[in-house]
Amino acid sequence: CRATSPPAAEPVTLDAVRSFLNLPPIPLAADSFLAMLVTAAREQAELITGRCLARRRWTMVLDAFPYWIDTIQSGLAYPPSFYSLPRYSTTLWNYSQQIKIPYGPVLSVDAIRWVDANGNEQVLRQDWDFVLDRISEPARVFPLPGGNWPPAHYTPNAVQVEFTSGFDPDPDAVHTHSPALPSPMGQQDVSTFVTGIPQMLIVGILNLVAFWFNNRGVVGLVPENIERLFQQHMVIDFAGMRG
Repeated sequence: CRATSPPAAEPVTLDAVRSFLNLPPIPLAADSFLAMLVTAAREQAELITGRCLARRRWTMVLDAFPYWIDTIQSGLAYPPSFYSLPRYSTTLWNYSQQIKIPYGPVLSVDAIRWVDANGNEQVLRQDWDFVLDRISEPARVFPLPGGNWPPAHYTPNAVQVEFTSGFDPDPDAVHTHSPALPSPMGQQDVSTFVTGIPQMLIVGILNLVAFWFNNRGVVGLVPENIERLFQQHMVIDFAGMRG
C-alpha cells in the first residue's frame, strides 16, 4: 500500500509549533527545519498508530480478489493467486470475501481497478459494485450482498484499490457519506463520523517536535512518554487472518 498524493496539509501548523516552543511569531530562518520536523513527527506517529494523520490518496494492491471459501476442499481448488492473499478462516460469505483497508480513517474507496480474465482493465465503483464499511477499524470492503468478486487475471497486482483517508486538521470536522444508489441494496443508508484529528495526537506531535528541536543529535528517537501518547490511538486488528 502506497500513498499516491502528498498530504493536503499537516495537522500541526508552524504557528502552533512556534507557540509551543515559545519562539517569536515572526518568520524565522529555522522555519524550514521546523516544517521538516513536523512532517517527520507526523510520519513517526503514523508508523506507531497505523493511521493516516494527514489526508491523502492511497493505492493498495492485491494479486487477486479474496475467494469465498465454504469448505477446506473448495479452498484447495482455487488458483495459485489465491494463496498470495490473506485467508480469512470462515465459512461465512461476507467474511471470506472482505478486503481490509489500512491507514484509517478511510473516507472513500474511489475505485477498484482490476485486470479481468481476458487481460483488460475494469473498474468497480463504491456503492454500485461494492460496499464500503467505513465505521470498522480497519475499514472493510465487500461485494454487494449476495454477490462475489470477479475472477482476475493471473498477474501481479491484478487488483488495485484506490482510496482516500486521513484526519482533518479541524478537530470538529465531520464527514458524511450517502450511498450513490437511490435505494441502497442491502447497505446502510448513511454513515457519519468525526474526522477531526484527536488532540492527543496533536500534543504528541508537538512534544516530539520540541524534543527533536532541543536535542538535534537524537532526531528519530521517540521517548517512551511521547510514544505512549500515540499508542493510545493505535489501530490493532485482532482478526488479521479471519473475520
